[in-house]
Amino acid sequence: MKLHHHPDPFAEIASREHPASGTTLAEIPPPCHETIYFSPGAEAADRPGTIGYEEELARFRVQLEELRARYAPFLRDLTPVSGIRRNRRDIDQFQFRYRMPEDRDFRRVLAGEGDWERVSIPDFRGPTDERGRWTGYYRTVFAFAPSDPDLRVYLAFEGVDYKATVYLNGQCLGSHEGFFAPFDFDVTDLLREQNTLVVEVRNDYPMMGVAGTALDGDKMYAATGPGWDDPYSGWHHCPPGAGIYNSVYLEERPKLFVRDIFVRPNIDEGFAEVWVDAVNATDGLIEDAELTVNLLPKNFEGAAAASFACEVPYAGPGMNYFRYRIDIPSFRLWEPDTPWLYTARVRLKHGSQTDERDRHFGMRKFHMDEEGKPKGSLYLNNRPIVLRGANEMGHLQQCVMRRDYAQLIDDILIAKLANMNFYRITQRPVQEEIYDYFDMLGMMHQCDLPAFGFIRRNQFCEAVRQSAEMERLIRSHPSSVVVSLINEPSRTEKRKKGHRHLHRDELEAFFTAARAAIYVENPDRVVKNTDGDYNPPTREGLPDFHCYNMWYTDNTLSVGKMLKGYLPPVKAGWKAGCGEYGAEGLDNPDLMISRYPKEWLPQDPLGPWMPDRIVKAQTYPLHGDWYPEQETLADWVAASQRHQSLATRWMTDAWRRRADYIVSTAIHLLIDAWPSGWMKALVGADRIPKPAYFTYRSCLEPVRVHLRTDRWRAYGGERLEVEAWLLNDTPETLDDCRIVATLRDDERDYAHYSLMRCAVSPASSRYAGTIPLDVPRTAERRRLYVDACLVDRTGTVVNRERLELDAFPELPKPRAEAAYAGDAARRLCERLGLRARPLGSDAGEGGDGPVVVSSGETFAAFRPAILERARQGAPVLLVRGAGERDEWDFVRSSVATVKLKTRYFAAVKAGVPGLQWMKQDDLSYFYNEDLDRVDGVVDCHLEGEDLETIAFAYQYSRSRGEKLKLPVVAARRFGKSALYFVALPLDGRIGCNPALDRLLVSLMTRDREGRES
Repeated sequence: MKLHHHPDPFAEIASREHPASGTTLAEIPPPCHETIYFSPGAEAADRPGTIGYEEELARFRVQLEELRARYAPFLRDLTPVSGIRRNRRDIDQFQFRYRMPEDRDFRRVLAGEGDWERVSIPDFRGPTDERGRWTGYYRTVFAFAPSDPDLRVYLAFEGVDYKATVYLNGQCLGSHEGFFAPFDFDVTDLLREQNTLVVEVRNDYPMMGVAGTALDGDKMYAATGPGWDDPYSGWHHCPPGAGIYNSVYLEERPKLFVRDIFVRPNIDEGFAEVWVDAVNATDGLIEDAELTVNLLPKNFEGAAAASFACEVPYAGPGMNYFRYRIDIPSFRLWEPDTPWLYTARVRLKHGSQTDERDRHFGMRKFHMDEEGKPKGSLYLNNRPIVLRGANEMGHLQQCVMRRDYAQLIDDILIAKLANMNFYRITQRPVQEEIYDYFDMLGMMHQCDLPAFGFIRRNQFCEAVRQSAEMERLIRSHPSSVVVSLINEPSRTEKRKKGHRHLHRDELEAFFTAARAAIYVENPDRVVKNTDGDYNPPTREGLPDFHCYNMWYTDNTLSVGKMLKGYLPPVKAGWKAGCGEYGAEGLDNPDLMISRYPKEWLPQDPLGPWMPDRIVKAQTYPLHGDWYPEQETLADWVAASQRHQSLATRWMTDAWRRRADYIVSTAIHLLIDAWPSGWMKALVGADRIPKPAYFTYRSCLEPVRVHLRTDRWRAYGGERLEVEAWLLNDTPETLDDCRIVATLRDDERDYAHYSLMRCAVSPASSRYAGTIPLDVPRTAERRRLYVDACLVDRTGTVVNRERLELDAFPELPKPRAEAAYAGDAARRLCERLGLRARPLGSDAGEGGDGPVVVSSGETFAAFRPAILERARQGAPVLLVRGAGERDEWDFVRSSVATVKLKTRYFAAVKAGVPGLQWMKQDDLSYFYNEDLDRVDGVVDCHLEGEDLETIAFAYQYSRSRGEKLKLPVVAARRFGKSALYFVALPLDGRIGCNPALDRLLVSLMTRDREGRES
């Protein structure tokens, strides 16, 4: 099978872009607190039951059904049926073809000459090549007979991607740019008994560029779309497709009609502003129209909340904007758990013609505090809130396009079941039906202007116009709480894009203009200029960072710093959001086998297989930073999903611990729109969760006790300190509670601990105390658990957490005394507790005890003595020096270290004699005692002749299409023994990472055949 070597612009962005520190940016250190120790206790924490993945799935299905029943009442529409309806006719059958050279004579297109393809609307299709710039034509013929000659007839489009130019009966009606906003034309005077409609659709290169190349265009499009059913181009839906992907219809309307309604609630003062956009479709004034507004319960029974009536003095030609304040004496709040909705029914009557339109709304308030220190706290209905959610990239849009509203409901409920309270509808506005169901099901959302990286200089005004269109699309929806204006803005100078795109100061000018345009449409909108700012800081509003440090290694923030409690550089004086984070986990095997092309799958399900067969998957090139290469499809799925679960837990918990700064988080992402489409998703396209979904759900429990440590491998007899945190995402104070904890293994309890009378404020986190664990001595490696329970004042267990630890027996020591050369070698021997003397001393001259050498420079100084010892059979351990490069010179050859990016994992070569005791993850996430945090395992590799690899790091070359295994620990046979080269960074890591310690001792005690002596 030939490998698929597609450019990966997202990995390239992650490796290239890192927010820089500056005078207005500062890395945020971990919170300071005085250590409070748990007391020894008599009460045992509950021992949690073991729940397997299949049982989790069974519970998930039952709980989803329960959630359907719980929210069914909120899906009702109890608004009285209107007596006035507009006559509407959908147009959903078209012919399509891409433009051909002969279509320069446009009369051919209008006449329907040539070959065409029959399509149904919605129709969304991919680019004709991977670049995506094309022009196509949709053509249909329809009959239409108006029901009333006094009514106007409008041709309406709910959404065309990207530029649409519309022709009816040979006349150009006009054009529209932008894929998400509805638009229409008055066609009354052009209609005939038989009508020919032609829509020219133009797709352009997106502003961010295509396929990681320098080729870019004018299309306001980021990196997401609904996708199309093609495993090679459409499943991974970032390519810029196009088409008529939403409804097309004819509608009869009065000469004075209601185009839009926006209800702007004020819960503080008990009223609502009702904005009515009315169109006068004549060329003159319309006077003495009558307007009435009724505010009616929508999904609950009750009387009208308020009514209003007035005369409209006049309406001029075109659009008219009327605003009215209506008092509401009592009302039900819209909340995520109780999404009560109202209907605003507006009737507009002039003469014998009457128009009526409904718009549902919710009485709710969402705002951001820009006065506090730091700024940026979020409030729903005047109570603090933290947004916890996920990104959405196409699955909801596909539901609407397929008219599968049951699945749309389920997809939202799957999010709620994961304890999410908001979706980030990533990098694009979507069909309005999605917002309708968000409203009914209590799911808040962030809407993004479709911009990624850059905005074309010539599209400045168009981007401002589309910002206003976006706000008009979503403003009436109570679920809509935040908008953002660009995803991951990049440095034009660094990318040599200044001749094409706005520089950062000009982008800030765009933010100012876009905010003003949004304000005109909705003064209450919370605007976030950027989502994932790689060129900070923005001058206004809440900053946001993206962090994929457990996939694109150390992106934005090192893993160790994240676990310790650091945050990346953030604009001074502000809180922040984390709009994207996550890691890839392959699809479940059943989904692969049922949906993937056969050429992507192994012929033998149990036979060898590599995930490089999956087009655009990132697992094959990137897994090597985190876990070893696997053999079979099932093995790859299990390993990738284990890492996805670990990354999900560590990252989500890290952001929750920093609720003092982080006010919104969104994992990337929840549900995949297509098989293999975007496998960072926690739920497959078949809606079967991966294990990481259940991890995420547990992490988002609104009230939690959380255990944190930088070290989870220790020797028996050591003392470890584990922090306990209280995490509270609710708007209520949690007080007068206690935490009980137990250290145990699978057989027995070793100690109990307690912390009395702890509390945490609403929408916040707090360090509660530290559990001092005395690790029990053991004769063999064993798994330990710290189980903790949060107990409220009534004695009810609110939440449980388990932390897993590994206890190691005492380190075996070489029988013979070691000799060392250099200070680093001396310290290594001391930290390992070895009997050792300097090489060259009387006691260190002879014998077969191991020799430890500090660096290449030290090796050169002692080379004859070191090599003589090796000839006599003494193992020689050569550890690298402190710099980035070290070299061991053998006169005719040499071995040297070569710099690598930091990795948190190194693999041990299978079958190495004497190392069968090592587990796959033993060389991972080393604890650095000097830094008191997790640190890298690898930052360079070995290069030289005649090296036998013992441990290695993976290095993938996309240009060469191959993955190398670069030695980081290797042997070179010499005399009766061997020289063992160790390129791993050892400073701060010896004596506190038992597996690393034992590896080094194993090398020092190996005989000629590699056995431990």
